[in-house]
Order: sequence, then structure tokens, then C-alpha cells
Amino acid sequence: MVHVDKSEGAQTCVKQVEFNTIASSFGGLSSRVAGLHRNLQSIDAYPDALGPIINDKSLPESTSIPNLALGLAKAHAAYTDTSSSSHPTCVLFIVQDPERNVFDQRHLEYELNATHNVRTFRISFDRVLADTRLEPSSRKLLYTPPHTPHKSYEVSTLYFRAGYAPSDYTSEEHWSARLHLERSAAIKCPSILTHLAGSKKVQQVLATPESPHLARFLPDKAASSAVLETFAPIYPLDKSAAGLTARSLATNPETAVKFVLKPQREGGGNNVYRSDIPGFLESLPESHWPAYILMEMIEPPAQANSIFRNGEVQSGEVICELGVYGACLWKDGKNGGPREILENFEAGYLLRTKGAGSAEGGVAAGFGSVDSCCLIDV
Repeated sequence: MVHVDKSEGAQTCVKQVEFNTIASSFGGLSSRVAGLHRNLQSIDAYPDALGPIINDKSLPESTSIPNLALGLAKAHAAYTDTSSSSHPTCVLFIVQDPERNVFDQRHLEYELNATHNVRTFRISFDRVLADTRLEPSSRKLLYTPPHTPHKSYEVSTLYFRAGYAPSDYTSEEHWSARLHLERSAAIKCPSILTHLAGSKKVQQVLATPESPHLARFLPDKAASSAVLETFAPIYPLDKSAAGLTARSLATNPETAVKFVLKPQREGGGNNVYRSDIPGFLESLPESHWPAYILMEMIEPPAQANSIFRNGEVQSGEVICELGVYGACLWKDGKNGGPREILENFEAGYLLRTKGAGSAEGGVAAGFGSVDSCCLIDV
């Protein structure tokens, strides 16, 4: 997000909100919305006053559908190149039941099928143990579709669009299903370790002021300094020195208004903002405080625009959040050696726009809307 630093004379800079490693959604719909805006421009649907601003060059295409599908196809190909099996192969989407975001996901499935000739199936945690099995010696994961019980597929890649929240695990069977999938030889998008790497606590450890941990992953000082500049300060709420500072900031109504309190949750609708923080912490046992992180609020400049939500056009001040998708495929090193990066590329973008008065921004949670970029020279 663009951040206005009023202490520096209202200078603008770019700040990172978070880094997601599981179920990064709306890649399918982002391309379609960008295409919608390009189509509206081509039929002169925008006011004449916007003519100098809106044109083919200023409305960039989002390549999230082909590039996200390409990432999954690269994983599928890497698996099949090293596997010998008498079964046909597939990519298995792990989805929620019921799945509200199915249309977004379908675009990736269609692209995998049409462009890469990769068969895909959808399955919820309820069906994992019933419809899949592991070959004991090879750990190959075999999926048998309920509608074709005579035919099994070897799963090359597991694409998790569910499993990021505790609410996705409503029984011990669901936890057993996740373990069952993790034990398989299939490539996971993400694996459990990659899933945890995107958690709020890991982001806090990297972004706490004067944290030494970022240098472990970016030993080049110029690179680490440049990345560190994009971090909004994030603090623990434990009893460390940084945690005690954060507790003082969070419980003081005058300073709490500059922060957001985040639990280890994804999907939107979980955070506590600004003046609500002191009262929330007061209602929470102090032993639970370390489960949260305290992040300095990003203050983006508002702009005038219109949003189409719930069948209505709503006009007023809005703020935007830009997400950049990426695909990364790596191979573990032998005997604990360095990993080999096989693929690492940018995979399109998502712009989410919401009313300036809304703290939350999740589209699936009902707060934001899918949008596209309009680039201008300044």
C-alpha cells in the first residue's frame, strides 16, 4: 500500500501489508476485471474528461490466470519427469465445503486443462481419507474419483485453497487428512513449512525494528536495507524488550490509534484496529497476548472513485491495496544442502479497493472489491 508519512512532511512511500503463502485468492478474477476495464475503455464507456489518463498503455493487463496456472503446470511437469507410474496424473485442488470462491478457482482449472493438458480435480478435507490412498513404499498419492471408482490418478501437485484457518479443521479426521497429504510424495502448494513461513509471527520476527533475522535470508546489506524500508514496524506482545514496548503502545489509548492488532489468522475479519485495541486486550487473559502481533498502521491517501458492491454503485473516497502474485518451485538439497530454485517468477497482480472508512480489506470476507490498476506519469 502507499503510505503517507506525515512526520516526514507528508512524503509517500510503499509499505508491505503482509506476505501470503497459502490460498492467495482472486488470481482468476483479477485477470477478468482488468479485461473488463480494458473493454470499457475500448467502447468509450469512460467520461471524456478521463481521456488523457485512460488508454491502452495506462490499463495494464493482469496475467495472473496464465502465470498462476503455469506455476502449477511447472510443478506438475517436475513431478511427472521423475515419476514412473501406470496411473494417469493430476493436480488436486483442496477446497472448502461449501466453497464460495469456486468461480475464481475454476479459471485456473480451465487454463491448466486447455493450455497445459493437465487434469484437475477438487476435493474437500471431508473426502481426503475416503478418496485418496498412499502407496506404502513410494508414498505416491493416488486419488480415486467417486464417479469413476474403477480409475485412479497419481497426484503430482496438491494446491491448497483450504486449510489456512482453524475453522477449516472441524474434526480430528480433517487434521488426519492434512497429515496424510503432507506425508505424500506429491508437491505441495504450499507445504506445511511454507504455510507457516507466511504466518503473522514469522513476519513479526523479520519486521521488528532492529531485528537481525532478515540478514539470514538477505545477507547483501543493500538488498536487506531496501526490503526493510518496505516493512511497517511489527512488534510481539510477549515479555521481551520489544514486547514490553508494544504492550505499552497497545494499552495506551493515545498511542493505540496508530496500530492494528493481528492474530495468527488469514482470510480477513480477524484484526482489531486502533481505539478498539486497549479494551480488547483488557478483556483478554494476559497469557493470550503473545498470540497476537502489533503492527503500525499503514496510512494510504484516499482518492475519489466508485465501487460496485451488492448490486449497487457506491461513490466516495477509496483506498487501494496492490498484491503481486509469484510462483516459486524448488528442489531440496541432498543431505541438507542448499535448495535448487527451479522456477521463480512474477505471476500477475490483484488490486483490492475498499471504502476509506473500512479497516478490513478482504474481498471474500465482504470488505473489498476486485479492481485493476490505472498507471499515470507523475
